[in-house]
Amino acid sequence: MPGKINVLMAASEASPLAQTGGLAEVAGSLPQALQQAGLPTSVILPAYRRTLQNRSFKEIIASMSVPMGSEEVEFSVLAGQLNDAGQSNVAVQATLIKCDRYFDRDGLYEENGEAYPDNAERFAFFCKAVMAVIPHLPQKIDVVLANDWQTGLLMPYLREQGPNAPIGVFVIHNQGFLGLADASLAPKIGLPDSYAQVEGMEYFGQLSFLKAGIVYSEAVVAVSPTYAKEIQTPEGGNGLDGVLRLYSGKLSGIVNGVDHQAWNPATDKHVAANYSAKSPDGKAACKKAVKRELGLPDGDRPLLAMVSRLTAQKGISLLIDVAPEIFRLNLDLIILGTGEKLFEEQLQSLAEQYPDKMRLVLKYSNELAHKFIAGSDFVLVPSMYEPCGLVQLYALRYGSIPIVRAVGGLNDTVRDFAGQNPDGVWDNGLKFSLFQASALTRAVHRAAKLYESPSFAEMCRANMREDHSWAKSAGQYAELFQRLLENRP
Repeated sequence: MPGKINVLMAASEASPLAQTGGLAEVAGSLPQALQQAGLPTSVILPAYRRTLQNRSFKEIIASMSVPMGSEEVEFSVLAGQLNDAGQSNVAVQATLIKCDRYFDRDGLYEENGEAYPDNAERFAFFCKAVMAVIPHLPQKIDVVLANDWQTGLLMPYLREQGPNAPIGVFVIHNQGFLGLADASLAPKIGLPDSYAQVEGMEYFGQLSFLKAGIVYSEAVVAVSPTYAKEIQTPEGGNGLDGVLRLYSGKLSGIVNGVDHQAWNPATDKHVAANYSAKSPDGKAACKKAVKRELGLPDGDRPLLAMVSRLTAQKGISLLIDVAPEIFRLNLDLIILGTGEKLFEEQLQSLAEQYPDKMRLVLKYSNELAHKFIAGSDFVLVPSMYEPCGLVQLYALRYGSIPIVRAVGGLNDTVRDFAGQNPDGVWDNGLKFSLFQASALTRAVHRAAKLYESPSFAEMCRANMREDHSWAKSAGQYAELFQRLLENRP
């Protein structure tokens, strides 16, 4: 095991303080796992309006400032706890950058479906503020773990500080968001002109914060081994595949984990009945309860759930095409999420067309997410691409069978069902490869057949016995940090 390594995780969101997607789940859970692995870890993020409304924090620095071009922008620094230590027995400290000019807004990145036009400037400021705060933290930071484009500029800022700066590790959660900024923002970013060249963060006449993170970090981590390969291809690289191939020697894939405290069917307070692999009967009660809550007719039909953002990336178009076949097979479908207006309208039309077999809930709700997954027999994740994915891991944890497209972390965590293996290890889901409605249709047919087979119940119990906690992933991060520190001159 590595010696004492102090880690600062920089992120634009972290559960439960601020969340729009899976990044927050990781930023909320990985620090706890790193601490349990012996690495003191804290989190730094913006002090959003919603964060300050839901939790009280102590001001530890009343006034600091960083230059944004010719202007000095002032901010204060707050401190508190990221999580409830009572749930995990591991308290993680959170440091917040409070600057109302940039973060006192209704949303994190957007309002009413429109991204804030100054997002690049907001997170350039955040990265500068993080660099200014690091020397004032109570512990000397050895590793800065930065996440996605919003923190990409931390990597060149660390590079500018020289060999005594903390090691910079950059995590790519979604290669689809490049963090583009107009070249005119360069004076506010405040880096030497060489950083804005094609060998640096230049991207077709603009600046890419994601590219900055890749080029100037000491290591790059993709959130699954398969995704680390996919982003080096023209199909998955979003214009940066050549850069990633160039830096492939410092690129690795570490699959995300699940918070086994927050997602535990044996203790979950959100569901109608608790259950486990040893005592699985409560799952049937959860299915009955969620159908009753949604007003679906009772009956022993397979229940498919989808808990997702309703976007093209998540394969919603495939689901819409396949839905009539799902209902012909006498399966029920429940969907939870929000997203693109066109998809919301098309799904609403389907729900009206099949009132006895489908329900759509257009909102984000952590409580309903737990209920939907606990009550389902199958969980659909037909993504166009999926860096890691967490929903399929929640499904396994709750004894549901994931139906996934074999991409990214879905491919790494789901084994296509082919019966029981000689060593007694069960395959845990159903996979399809082509991004085509016909491929998903075949997978759904297999699901309907599996539901009627004796293997179904045992497979569900076997899924609950799998360990997808953060412990293994945290160990891989710890090994990476140790190797980087040992190899630094």
